[in-house]
Amino acid sequence: MYRVVVTVKEVKGHCGIHNVGDRFVVDEGQVLSLDTAKSLCVYALASLIPLFPALSKDLPKDDWMSAETQYIQCIDPGPEYGGGGTVIFEIKREKVT
Repeated sequence: MYRVVVTVKEVKGHCGIHNVGDRFVVDEGQVLSLDTAKSLCVYALASLIPLFPALSKDLPKDDWMSAETQYIQCIDPGPEYGGGGTVIFEIKREKVT
């Protein structure tokens, strides 16, 4: 099993919820704990949820999801398209012993 650690890497525009460096953790593919994050945007969470079950398990080495570090963007299109701000999340897998 793997723990999935998600960190806010960048905010483009204005996000009233997330700040660079905010962190949360997902254990067992389904247990979400706010680490340094004070809150979590449900729209951003919608972008991330599909990844958690797969990232929590062993994957073939040639599977793109097995990369140690990945990045995903929340679904807000950002200020240039009328949104408030879009957030880039860094996703890391940590082996749980």
